[in-house]
Amino acid sequence: MPQYDLPDYVSQNLGPYSARYAVHSFGGNEHIPTDLPHDCKVVQVNILQRHAARYPTIGLGDNIASAVGKIKEAATRSPRAAARSPLAFASKYTYTLGTESLVDFGRLQAYTSGRYISDRYRHLSSSGTFIRSTSRDRVLESARWFKHGFKGKPFPFPIADLELPDVIIPTGPSINNTLAVRNCAAAEAAPERTPDAPNMQWLNIYAPPIAKRLNAFIPDLDLTATDIHALMALCGFDTAFHNGQASPWCGIFDKTEWANNEYYWDLEKYYGGSYGSPYAKAQGSGWVNELIARLTGKPVRVAGAINSTLDSDPTTFPLPPNSPSIFADFSTDNSIVRMIAALGIVEDSEPLPPNGPAPKNHLFVSSKLVPFSTSLVVEKLFCPHQFHPQSHVSNLVYDSKLREGEEYVRMILNEGVVPLDLKKCGRIGVKLGLCRLGDFVRSQSFSQNGGDWEKVCALP
Repeated sequence: MPQYDLPDYVSQNLGPYSARYAVHSFGGNEHIPTDLPHDCKVVQVNILQRHAARYPTIGLGDNIASAVGKIKEAATRSPRAAARSPLAFASKYTYTLGTESLVDFGRLQAYTSGRYISDRYRHLSSSGTFIRSTSRDRVLESARWFKHGFKGKPFPFPIADLELPDVIIPTGPSINNTLAVRNCAAAEAAPERTPDAPNMQWLNIYAPPIAKRLNAFIPDLDLTATDIHALMALCGFDTAFHNGQASPWCGIFDKTEWANNEYYWDLEKYYGGSYGSPYAKAQGSGWVNELIARLTGKPVRVAGAINSTLDSDPTTFPLPPNSPSIFADFSTDNSIVRMIAALGIVEDSEPLPPNGPAPKNHLFVSSKLVPFSTSLVVEKLFCPHQFHPQSHVSNLVYDSKLREGEEYVRMILNEGVVPLDLKKCGRIGVKLGLCRLGDFVRSQSFSQNGGDWEKVCALP
């Protein structure tokens, strides 16, 4: 995958603005090898992927332009002080980034991801793919580049000539879309951002000292915590805009400051749309039920967070054996963290503390979970034997009496095998990242029972 030309302590602490990188392990769990267990084979692949690198949203872009403008104005008033400071480059910097659409680096990310899946699962690629996307421009274009790469077509290529995904689901208020849920009335009515939100509490702890440090370099410079947040985000956006070449904005912050920035985004995603949100699991439950339908080959029969019109039609929601063996769904980071919560994976034992510091080896790290072009791959395996781990991951005991074999589920998030710490999966879930298909289905009873949709999403 394309990478930012930045040290890890920067590139892996940009939260959702990180470029996808290979994850070695999650939290304090041991690394689980990606090699398939003995004699097992992948028989189905389900991909949940975020859109690739983009420009900032309008609001954040305005904040970035304001912060850059403050520095340039102060440098104009005090050119000598500015020239001697770490901010000297800002005098010649002009903020010209667009808003929200993909950058070329992102296009290459999505294309490369398609090539990677085609190569990794070559034995399944001949059956093609079934790709769904929301209608949001950056998501839809990412799906198109993925499909282009999967088919081994050239890059670059005229965007207008890219093939469309198989299904494009409209996005908007009240529309029933499992990849971008907007019909949970209570969630839609809840305030989007509040000053006392956990991530804002943390911002007001770690950012003011950074602002004070930078303000001291140039007389009358008055950067705020909001400005610091914007400038740290600019590091990622500017690097992506320059095709991975390091932005000068990345170098004005130290390792501790970058780690604190990452924790801001961990809190924002955790409480804003995942385990710390009262709505997230219900909102993510529809996609989980669709995943189970594909894994089992049985229709979705649960009401709530699903689109029954689309899911009951084999042309818009095909199921095995009358379907390709590779499925890919394209969405956003805010939607994917809801699906992660509904699945119950990478869940910390305690809520993340809003006032910090970041817990050691916590699982919910946004740069690992939802960077640009993040990819959660759910594999369905067929193994001729049952097995369970002994003291070491590589030491397996096989049940030679099993004649018909066993089906398993394994999840790989950004090249890292996810430990499935789900009660039904047992020790093989934690040690090997494997869960017998039947056990995995049983572990998802919350979603299969409707995800508390009526209770959670009803207005008071």
